[in-house]
Amino acid sequence: MGQNSQPSNASFKWWRERDDEFGAALSLNAQLLHSEQSPYQLIEIYDTAPFGRVLVLDGYVQASQADEFIYHEMAIHVPLLGREHEDANILIIGGGEGGALREALKHDFVSNITMVEIDKRVVELSSAYLGVNGDYDDPRVNLIIGDAATFADEALSNNETYDLILLDLTEPVGPSAALFTQAFCEKLVKLIKKDGVIVDSDSLYLSRAPDGTPQGSFLQEVSSDGENLVSVMKRTGLLPHIEVYHTKVPLYPGADFGFFLYSHHGESYQTPVKSFTGNHYNSALHSAAFALPEWQKRWINT
Repeated sequence: MGQNSQPSNASFKWWRERDDEFGAALSLNAQLLHSEQSPYQLIEIYDTAPFGRVLVLDGYVQASQADEFIYHEMAIHVPLLGREHEDANILIIGGGEGGALREALKHDFVSNITMVEIDKRVVELSSAYLGVNGDYDDPRVNLIIGDAATFADEALSNNETYDLILLDLTEPVGPSAALFTQAFCEKLVKLIKKDGVIVDSDSLYLSRAPDGTPQGSFLQEVSSDGENLVSVMKRTGLLPHIEVYHTKVPLYPGADFGFFLYSHHGESYQTPVKSFTGNHYNSALHSAAFALPEWQKRWINT
């Protein structure tokens, strides 16, 4: 069933996103359009009335047609427009629905985009059902279907470096699990240019501490050993500078979504150097995204 096809003779039913004992989960009145177990993960496509089609991997919402542009615009335009770039070389790890690629292609100063996605079926099904992807046939695009850790080894052996590395990963329960580790971070650090930046992201979850004070946690992107990329970078100092900005993505749990910029240089990305207007992004929003609530600053800086 393609992007413009309509399901027939099936009722919408309440579907609940997995929560892994967090105690809160997204529920959607949805209709299953497609489900298959790839060699790597369970891929599902749902249709909803208010949000259009939704990509779900291993029980977690990845993107909806209604709001995917918010995440993808903020993930790409903030790091690309927060500093001067010429002939920018970009690496996207994951990103199988193609929205990050679409946004990166909007800038003429981007000369090359390498996208490494382990699961070919995510690319194919997202293109067929969601249709939010960039142009994989653009001459600047190099789509690689393969393991990111293996790709990193090969890129290092070829002395490849990147101005921007976007980690557009699923939760660490499937093929992404091996990427939420110090070993993989050590490879990434060698791939980023001295004046480049790595972008990571996750839902920021507000809860109440036992003493009644507000506290935060990363809702989903925590590996089985209790670490995520933020904690690895803080513990190791592999990239000593971390800058944080955030946005609101309605279909992600809690809607508050954080982005983490890791760099060698430590210069701020808060002030855009070029003007650009998207469906969500603009220059004022770019700068405002770096304003964090006090509870969040205390938690992240702890």
